[in-house]
Order: sequence, then C-alpha cells, then structure tokens
Amino acid sequence: MSKVQALTSHIKSKISKSASQSSCYSLYNATNNKTRDKIQFATPEDIQQAIQDASSAQERWHRDHTPTQRSEILQKASYILTGRSDEITAHEVKDTGRTISEIKSYDVPAASRCLSYYANMPSILSNGTYHDIDHSFAYVKREPIGVTAGIGAWNYPLMNAVAKSAPSLSFGNSMLFKPSELTPNSALILADIYEEAGVPPGVFQVLLGDGSVGAELVASPSIGKVSFTGSVETGKKLCQIKAAAESNNFSKMTLELGGKSPFIIMEDADLDQAVTGAMQANWYSNGQVCSNGTRVFVHESLKDEFLERLVERTKLFKIGDPMQEDTEVGPMVSENHMNDVLNYIEIGKNADKAQLLYGGERVFSSLEDGFYLTPAIFSNCTDDMKIVQEEVFGMLMSVLTFQDEDEVIRRANATQFGLAAGIFTNDIKRAHRMANHLKAGNVWINNYNLGPVELPWGGCKHSGVGRENGSYDAAFEWTMGKSVYVEMDDI
Repeated sequence: MSKVQALTSHIKSKISKSASQSSCYSLYNATNNKTRDKIQFATPEDIQQAIQDASSAQERWHRDHTPTQRSEILQKASYILTGRSDEITAHEVKDTGRTISEIKSYDVPAASRCLSYYANMPSILSNGTYHDIDHSFAYVKREPIGVTAGIGAWNYPLMNAVAKSAPSLSFGNSMLFKPSELTPNSALILADIYEEAGVPPGVFQVLLGDGSVGAELVASPSIGKVSFTGSVETGKKLCQIKAAAESNNFSKMTLELGGKSPFIIMEDADLDQAVTGAMQANWYSNGQVCSNGTRVFVHESLKDEFLERLVERTKLFKIGDPMQEDTEVGPMVSENHMNDVLNYIEIGKNADKAQLLYGGERVFSSLEDGFYLTPAIFSNCTDDMKIVQEEVFGMLMSVLTFQDEDEVIRRANATQFGLAAGIFTNDIKRAHRMANHLKAGNVWINNYNLGPVELPWGGCKHSGVGRENGSYDAAFEWTMGKSVYVEMDDI
C-alpha cells in the first residue's frame, strides 16, 4: 500500500514551508473506516505569515482592481469550478460521506451560482448613497473591511468556503479560510481555482488545522471580520476568545450555529407533500444539517396516517456507498459522530421513553465497517425530552402532536434555537400569519431546506448572529460604511 501524502495549507499560493514542524492528523473513509488522507496543521508561524501576506495582498486587490475587474476574475472562477465538477464532487463525497447525487445536483451548481452572483454585486449596489443636507451634501460609501477570516463546518465544505469567500473578495477584502479538519479538500481546490482565475497570491489562503488555528485567527487584531459556521459551543468559545484578546479591535463577527427547528404540519396540509417535506427536513445530507426540522409537529388528526406513510417511505431508502448514483443515504462523517448520534438514540429509548417506530441502528452487512445508520423515527414525544430539546445533528426525527395554531406556535418557539422553521398548510393566510409569529431566521412554507444565495441566511437566539448570502445583507456584513460631509457654504 502506497504512503498517503499529507495535505498542507495553501499560503500565498505556496505550500506551507513549516509543514514538517506541525502535527499531523489522519482522516478516515466513512464507508470503510480506513485511512484516506492525512493533513499537516498550520503552525503559528504559518498563521502569522499568512495574516501579513493577506494584509498587503488586500491593499493591492482593492487598489489595483476595479469592481469590474474583480467581477471578471470571480466570473472566471465560477466557470473553472463548473469545469472541475467531477473532481470536486469526488472529494466532497470522500470527505463528507454525503451522496454523489446530492452533491452533483446541489453543491457544485450552487457554488458556481454563488460566485457569479457576488461577482457583480459591488457594481449593482453602487458605491453608496447621496444626501442633500441644507445647502451642502453628504454621501455614504461602502469600503472593504480589510483582512477577513472564514471558519467552515464539515457538512458543506465547498459551500462554506464559497459562500464566505465570494462576497468577501468581491467587495475587495482578502480572506484566510480554515476548513474543518475533517473536510479540507474543497477549500484547497477552491484556492487553486481562484489562483487560476487571476486572484492575486495572498488574497485567498487556506490554513489547515483544528480549533486552535481558528482561535488564533479570531484573536488576531489584524482580522477585521470573522465568519464562523459550526456548533453553538464552539461559537460561544470564539466569542470568549475574541473578548479576551489583549488587542481586541471589536471586529465584526458572523456566527451561523446550530438549530432544533420546528416542522409544522397543519390539519389541511397535503399529507403526501408533508411526508416528503419531513423526510427532506430530516434525512437530507444523512441528517447532518444545522437547519433540519427535527421537531415534527403533526396535527393530532393526521398523526397515525402521517406516521404510517413516513415509515413506509423511509424503509425504501437505499443506504450504501455514497459514490453510487442510486444511493440515498450515506454514512455519518466520522466514527465519533456516529457514536454521538447512537447515544442520543439510546437516550430517546431509555431515558426519554419515546417510542422508536423505525431505525436507529448501525448497518453492517455488505457495508464493511462504515459509519452507517438507519434513520430513526420517534413518536409519542414531549417537549421536555432531551432528544426534542438538544441538537443531534443526525437522522433522528421526533414526532409530536398538537391541537391548534396558537398551541403549536408557542411550543415551536419554546427552544434556545432560532435558525429555521417549516409550515405545511393549504391556507395561505394562515401560512403568512404563522411565519410572522415563528422566531426563526428562515421560514419555509410548503417546502424545506432551500437556501438560494439571493436570500439572507442566519438565525436568532443561540442559532447565531449576523447573516450570510443575500445582497444588501452581504454588503453590510462584508464592508464598512464611511460617511463624508461636504460643506458648500462658509462656516
């Protein structure tokens, strides 16, 4: 067996020269538990050099490239990314365990659209606003923040890297991006794509490593904006690190954190559509989605029929090799995460005393030693159960019943999270009324888990602060405003 070549950071378009001095981390194939990659963590010296390079590169990127020129480069990056679709897809499947059909149909096209969308954004939004004030005038312009940092999650590594870097670079910033140590490949490929498209060295760099690398970026006084996607626990730690930094410069921070989202099925809903939506809200990406609607509230009159159809259709899902086109459910991303999900399933059965209707078991058979689980469906759940209150981040659906609209709104909002919510009903007036009362950053009516780049994405409460995607939201998040007053009279 050939020796696995370690992946290293992409620093100013060069391979990290300090790799031999850093620690090494092994990555395992989720389908068979065998070593698939090794990564060298960036050293403190790598990080500091990358920050310096990002600062000088950002000044040139903004000064020497007009918005139109930056647009042309990012559009070219979009075309190159599409041309490397097969390569990116293979790495994304290998890193995450998500199915090839899912990644081909969503991740790569969405990443390409995101690059195209933000390529022209500075020109579309213009440079600011103009105001007549008495006999004088003033204007507000948007300027780059400077050096920014992106810290990605492991479930959508390509989209995390693109959704953070595309608006940042488009508005004239530079970015240091740290992918999850579990899923490093997409960010490294993106760095190559940017370079090929004409992004100058140092404007987009990739630093590999664990949480210590992200912590060093957050604590740096040179970083003007941090965008983090991950767990609530880690988000809180990053806030503490930033607050405790001796040279804290009060930089911007966007946190896209966890969720325990309500999925509400009213008595007038199309039941087949509601079942499809519930499956999409729980089994998509092997259940590893922060916005998943894992608290499924079903009107009491529909409960039995809903559960019957849900179990019947879930049993038909093909669990297997994620590289096969007809596979619908792949493995959990890692053995540790699989065990965490299994632990919650045991809690649901034994401590919470919920009824496990289907699934919740590890699958072996012909799947070697991969990290495969069958989707778990729990019924007879109550709001105080641990599996109902805590984010599992796996295929565990908790089904609850309700009697009326006021009750379900109150219970849906009774959570520390506020990332997303779903409503299935044929009464459009009711749908809008309920959407108004749900405390969530993203609400879907008769669909679930769609995230077009045109719409801002983010949550409230413990689900985070700030927004990603969107147009004006992106301009606010990735630039800073400057007010200029011009006096036209004597003073």
